Amino acid sequence: MTSSRTEILARIRRAHQRALLPDVTGVTPPPPAPPPFNRPLIDVFEEALLAVQGVPHRCASADEAAALIADVCQQQGQNQVLSWAPEALPLPGLSDALAARNIELIPSRLAGPRKQALDEMRPLLVGVTGAAAGLARTGSIALHADRSHGRLASLIPDIHFALLREEDIYADIAAWIAVNETGAKIAASSNTVIITGPSRTADIAQTLTLGAHGPRELHIILFTQQRR
Repeated sequence: MTSSRTEILARIRRAHQRALLPDVTGVTPPPPAPPPFNRPLIDVFEEALLAVQGVPHRCASADEAAALIADVCQQQGQNQVLSWAPEALPLPGLSDALAARNIELIPSRLAGPRKQALDEMRPLLVGVTGAAAGLARTGSIALHADRSHGRLASLIPDIHFALLREEDIYADIAAWIAVNETGAKIAASSNTVIITGPSRTADIAQTLTLGAHGPRELHIILFTQQRR
């Protein structure tokens, strides 16, 4: 007796044997390059970031950035932040400036029993990381992960601060990928992510909810600093 499943599969096999797909090589041209911006990329980035409910901050020094982070910690009633290793943060002097304000950096790298380490991290409401690049067209940031750049600091806390050099802002992802060193850094990383605004979902009743699967706030600290 032939089942419906057997009959459907037989029809697919017969159709596949008769199918002839045309050669479309060269028929579909690549999409045109987007128009260039006629203003500074940092201005475009900030505008796009605000549109996706992120918050940009231009800081002239590590002390100014530390004051901003410490103020948010105080509002949350905490004196610890989940962070990349101090030497991995792209803004020199930030860890010392935070320590002067009694803010302790807790490394986001798992050490010891995994469950115990995660349980100790979960109460931390503020996370601090760097960012490999900013993508002006969408207001996104790119993060690489490795042993010194733990991804948990950008996932567990409710509030994520990302440190981004103004010189690392590109027009879009294509412009960033075109940089020679980008491919090598992606290959060397255990994980590379593009983050666009706070975590969001609208699965339930089409109601937008922030912070469902990650931080509910994304703050980008923009600074000018020569590469270390």
